[in-house]
Amino acid sequence: MKKIEKINNKNYVFFILVSMVFFSLLINISAQKINNNQKNVYFFWGDGCPHCENVLKSGILEEIAKLENVNVYKLEVYYNQTNRDLYTKFADELEISQYQRGVPFLVIECQQGYSYFLGDTPIINNLKDAVMNCKPMKEISTNVSSDNPNSQTLTLGSIIIAALIDSINPCAFGVLIFLLATMISMASSKRALKYGLIYTFVIFLVYFSAGLGIMKIITAYSSIINYIIVFAGILVFIGGLIEIKDFFWYGKGASLRIPINMKPTLEKITKKGTLWAVILLGAIVALVELPCTGGIYLAILSLMHINKTFGIPYLLLYNFIFILPLLAIVLISYYGTKTEKITNWVEKNKKYMRLAAGIVMIALALYLLNSVYNWI
Repeated sequence: MKKIEKINNKNYVFFILVSMVFFSLLINISAQKINNNQKNVYFFWGDGCPHCENVLKSGILEEIAKLENVNVYKLEVYYNQTNRDLYTKFADELEISQYQRGVPFLVIECQQGYSYFLGDTPIINNLKDAVMNCKPMKEISTNVSSDNPNSQTLTLGSIIIAALIDSINPCAFGVLIFLLATMISMASSKRALKYGLIYTFVIFLVYFSAGLGIMKIITAYSSIINYIIVFAGILVFIGGLIEIKDFFWYGKGASLRIPINMKPTLEKITKKGTLWAVILLGAIVALVELPCTGGIYLAILSLMHINKTFGIPYLLLYNFIFILPLLAIVLISYYGTKTEKITNWVEKNKKYMRLAAGIVMIALALYLLNSVYNWI
């Protein structure tokens, strides 16, 4: 009797084990079926991108997130390198060209394949249908997607170095030295100091205002930012070649300098020796020399935009560094160094200043173009 009971117990244990295995397989099959029905939605956006804001405010992502077996991931790419890497991975796998890449960018991953949309209008109009039907779709809107997150990294150090190179320019030096010499001969070194500082401050103010204006234009036309960057890159590259040309053959052909026919006017204003004349002089020189020294400035402003490192403190820092040599000339002159000596030093080293500016401009131009075409 005990022997029969022992056998029955063994059968009972065997039955339990078989049942457990069976139910485990059943659960795994069910889970696999559920996983196969899962749909992942990856929304790549950038902080400050107006087209991304259109998608976020539309409520379409929240609506999709309520559907069964749908996971929605919002991935900010301007300030998060991990999200940028995932963006690049999807864009590469989906064979999206560098020229078309931008945000907002949305990818739908489901069992039937991938769907993707570039631009706010395609996302808002097609997302629900693409998720519910899980039918591979794609649409790229070239006139609404903006800002390529796969751009080069712009550091504070590179901004400072560019500003230092940009600041060493002969254009403003000559006018300032002439102003100082005139003020010393007409009045005193104290007056020369005062007007030299005012002249320098006016140049700072005009350059700072010009930077704000350029950034506003770039932001307003962010939907065609790649065209703007390419144009700026080509312009800066040509300017760099001209600066290098002037190192070897100054005065032959085109040169980035204050037009010769402007010099009599500037000298006339300088000799008036009044406060308003100095303010007008600084404003005119800053505007006229902007094409001379603006190549590096334009490149840095463009890189600030595509890297989202732009801010008033950065612009203030850049322009403060830009006027440092002017401040140095004013102070050196005030403390006894003759303006003729400063003029001789500038003339002696002018070609090296142009060479340095040309090299930096070409490097920045290639940097800009690479941010669009991703050559490296």
